[in-house]
Parts: sequence; C-alpha cells; structure tokens
Amino acid sequence: MRRPPRLHWLSILLGLLVLMGVMTFHAHTAVRPEPVRHAGERRDLPEGTVALAFHGGPDPKWTSRVLDVLREADIRATFFVVGAQVTRNPELTRRIAAEGHQIGIDGFRAEGDHTGPLNLAFAQAALADALGVHVPLVGAPAEVDSGDRDFQDMGTLVRMSLRDRGGVVRLHDDGSIGADIARGLTRTPGYRFVTVTDDQPVPAGARERFTGAVTTWSQRNGGVVLLVFGTAIAIAALLGILRTLLQLGLAHTDRRLRRESELEPPPWFAPPVSVVVPAYNEALNIAATVRSIAANDHLADVEVVVVDDGSTDGTADRARELDLPGVTVVRQSNRGKPAALNAGVREAKHDLLVLVDGDTIFEPGTIGQLVQPFADSGVGAVSGNAKVGNRRGLLGRWQHLEYCAGSNLDRQILHALRCIPTVPGAVGAFRRAALTDVGGVSDHTLAEDTDLTMAVTRAGWRVAYRPQARAWTEAPETVRGLFRQRYRWSYGTFQSMWKHRGALVEKGPMGRFGLLYLLAFHLLLPLLAPVMDLFVLYGFLVADAPLALIVWTVFLLIQTASAGYALRLDGESLRPLWAYPLQQFVYRQLMYAVVIQSLVTALHGTQLRWMSVRRTGRLADAPGGTVHVT
Repeated sequence: MRRPPRLHWLSILLGLLVLMGVMTFHAHTAVRPEPVRHAGERRDLPEGTVALAFHGGPDPKWTSRVLDVLREADIRATFFVVGAQVTRNPELTRRIAAEGHQIGIDGFRAEGDHTGPLNLAFAQAALADALGVHVPLVGAPAEVDSGDRDFQDMGTLVRMSLRDRGGVVRLHDDGSIGADIARGLTRTPGYRFVTVTDDQPVPAGARERFTGAVTTWSQRNGGVVLLVFGTAIAIAALLGILRTLLQLGLAHTDRRLRRESELEPPPWFAPPVSVVVPAYNEALNIAATVRSIAANDHLADVEVVVVDDGSTDGTADRARELDLPGVTVVRQSNRGKPAALNAGVREAKHDLLVLVDGDTIFEPGTIGQLVQPFADSGVGAVSGNAKVGNRRGLLGRWQHLEYCAGSNLDRQILHALRCIPTVPGAVGAFRRAALTDVGGVSDHTLAEDTDLTMAVTRAGWRVAYRPQARAWTEAPETVRGLFRQRYRWSYGTFQSMWKHRGALVEKGPMGRFGLLYLLAFHLLLPLLAPVMDLFVLYGFLVADAPLALIVWTVFLLIQTASAGYALRLDGESLRPLWAYPLQQFVYRQLMYAVVIQSLVTALHGTQLRWMSVRRTGRLADAPGGTVHVT
C-alpha cells in the first residue's frame, strides 16, 4: 500500500470539524439573547392603522400570553423572532405561524449587528428547521416604541403607543407587560390592526432544511457534547496521572531491585546463541548490522543467520561479501518478515535465539546481557533496550524521547508486573521451546513481535526486560516515513490485542495487566488526550476559559519532569529534554493521529498491508562510542 487510506483521514477530519463546529455553535448560542433597538424606518400606514411588532421571542412563558390576547381580539401581529429562541421553542414558533401571524427575524442572538450575514443565516436556518420556510422580513421598523422597557403605568403606555394615531408599535415579547399593552391597544376603539408588511414566507429548500437541522441539533445538544468532553478530559487526566505514577513508581522499584541483585550477582550465564536477521532491501544497513553482531564479546558460540526475504537491492550480496566466520546467508522469495524469521529459526542450531532487524547495531556486550535472564528456566523471552541511533535532527530527538520516556519506561513497568506485551524486533531473544509452544512467528497481524510476545506469555512463559542489552536502530527521518511506521505498529498492536482478547478471562498476567495496560494507555489515553488539546483551543479561542490552558500547562510540566526522570533511569543525558515541550505541540499530535487512524481503519474493515520505511544507512550517527561502522 503506497499510502494510508484517504477515507480514514477524511473520517478523522470530519469528526474533528463536527466537534469543533458543535462546540463553537454552542458557545455562540449559550447566552440568552437580549433584544436590540432598531433604527426607525417609517411605514406608510393610514391614520388609525396599527401594526404590532413583537421582538425578542418566542418566549415559552410570555409569547403564549401575547398569542392568547391576539386570538381573543381576533387580530394579526408581526413577530420578529430570534433564531436561538426559535430552536429552543419550535412548537411555539409553529403556533405563531398557524394562528396567521407574520414572522420576521431579529437576528440569531439579537446582539450586535442583527443584519450581519452569519447572524441572519443562522436565524433563517432556525426557521427552516422549525417551519420549513425562510422569510424576507428582517429587522423590524420602530416608528413608535411602546415604552414597555421604561414605564409601568398601563394607561401611559397605551397613550404613548397611539400618540401618532397609528403606525408600527414596538413591543417586547419577553415580559408580561407586552401582553398587557397589546390587550390595552386592542380594546381601544377606532383602530384597525395589520401586520407590518404583506410579505409572505418562502419555502426552504433541502439545503436550508439540512443546515437548520444541524444548527438546531448543535444548539440543543452542545451542552451534552461539552459534558462528554469534560468527562473525556477527566478520564484522560486520571489516566495520564496514573500512568505517570506507575512509570515513576514501578520503574524506580524495578531499578532498585536490579541494584540489589547486582550486589550479589549470579554466575554469568554464557550459553551458545543463534542470531536471526530477517532482511528485506536492507543493503544500506546490513553490513553494519552483521559486523556489530560478529564483533560481540559473548563468551560462547554465536552464529548469525541472515535471511534475505526477496530483496531487490543486493542485500544478500552485501552480507556475503563480508565473508565473516559464523555468518550464514539464506535467500528466499519475498514472503514477509514472519516467514523470514521462521526460516531463520529452522536454520539456526542453538536453543537460544536472538531475533534482530536488519537495521540494528549491537554493542559488543549486547548479546551477553540479553541472554542473562535465560538462566531462569521459566523465562521464555527477553526484551532488550532499543535506542534511536540517528537522533541528531529534531524528529530524531523526538523519537529518542519517545523511546526512553515511553516504550522503555513502559517495559520497566510491565516487567515488574510480568506482562511485557512486546519484545521489539530490533533487539529481543526467545527460547526455542517457547517458540515451539506457540507454533513459531505468526503472520496474522502486522505487529508480529507483539503477537508473538503475547502468545509466549499466554503459554506460561515469563518475558523479561534487560535494559543493559542496548541496541541502536535507525528511526524514520521524514514525517511520512514515521507515520507509516507507527501506523503499522499501532494497527498491528490493535490486531494483536483483539487476537489475544481471550487472555482477559484467563488467570495469567497478560489478561490481568498487559491487555488492560495497553487498552488504557495505548488506546483510550491517545484517543482521549486530543480532547484536552481541542478543549484548550476551544476555551482559549471561543469560550474565554483560560483555566483550560493553565491545566494543560501543568500537565505539560508534569510530563516533562517524568521524561527527565526516564532519561536518567535509562542512563541518558538530559540535554534533549529541551525538545520535549515542542514535541507535545507537534509530535504528540501525530502519534494521536496514528492511533485514531488505526482505529478508524479497523472500524472501516480495511485490510492494511505492510508499509516499509526508506532506509538512509545513517546508523554511524549512533551515540555510544563502542559501535564502529565502516
């Protein structure tokens, strides 16, 4: 597949636009509208002719009283409605029309310029939804103001309204006094009552009706959406705090236990080892990888099996040209990484198998460190410490921080809980008996390393983490390459979680802790955390809620401190930490998009193929000093 399915990007973008639209529209309509005062515009009505113009409604309490008065007097008036009130009271709006009264619009919120295009468009949309029409009458004239905002003596108000012997009389439709004045006017002899104009409503088209339905739903349910957002933010905050506490607490405990064990170290374990290197188009890196493995200082025999999985760039030839002792190169047609791993395992002669990607460089002591946990016969697999080799650019630094403060710190936590879900393809080892128990490496998912590790754990084997077994891997150097890689990882992880969901009803650690950890912190947290970022934008730009920005800043400081501690635990310098806050603005959003994209892909039922990342051969940049690449 050349690129991620565009349909899923469209789904994500559409969802975000809808949420922001609903929230913004709700903010626009959250305040109850107050009527505005209109400029006078004279209507040529004969003497003794009065047009009653009610503003500010419909109001569920007061408009009904006005309508009762008008029905009792058998006269028609004009109601200049407010769009936000129409969406709140559609039945009352329909009653106004059903009883023969004229409807005009007074804007949507009747604040500011009621003739503004957006204000009028929203108001017309509200009428389209409530009545199926839009109206030509906008902004009522006000030849005579009844004074119902300033005076309370009813006789005075009626006389003020009739002082010009007719015309358009402005009344307010949001208080009891408007109905009382209307009653006084209709009982005054010698007057005829008409509507402001003879304009008739126009049927709304399908587009206007749809727009009206959307805006009405947004206004009525915007509060619910904000409540859901608030709940999501609370859950994300709790998960973030919980993960930080777990990372700092269990990682510290794990480190303390390792230090205690180092005071009386067990005898050095040095069994023979087979290293299997599956490679597809790794000509740029394969020589450095094989040389670093051959240069190990392990005290027992180490054989290297390179499996060329149908490469077209001469990978196998590059490996053979090295002419190193103990290195075997096997060619096969392209059948995928799982098949290449299984072929290498069959070719290997030893019972402890180190599986390593073709773009990885080992330190001289990596193999010896990696096999130490196998001294315990209950250990079926060991995860090493994968580090970013090409970390000089900003994207490389961000991935370095992610590996240290995310993946490796997670492994320390899950090692303490005995439920590591992933032995990374970059540096991991398996006991042959464990691989036999689970039927070898499966090709059922795009994350064969996660699938295999979960299967080994469910088979009763323990998976350990050995942070001293360091290996340097080439990280993607472009945003597109990074997205493709993480998209495959994330999608494959979800596949593995679904495949091994049966562990939830088992008594093993994978079901009790491992899957729940992945569900909480690798699915729910990435899905909910963007809500917090979105709410910060909403609060800062739309709803005038600076507290959201303060909370977000506090979380950023906590996460930065946690990342610094993770770097210290991993023996790394704190200098790259300056890039961490910027990572949260840019890189983190990309990782959230990866998770969302993966989930949407799964929900769409799309089958995702393997997506390779272009290699650069820049592992010579790997820090550490003991790795020499020629």
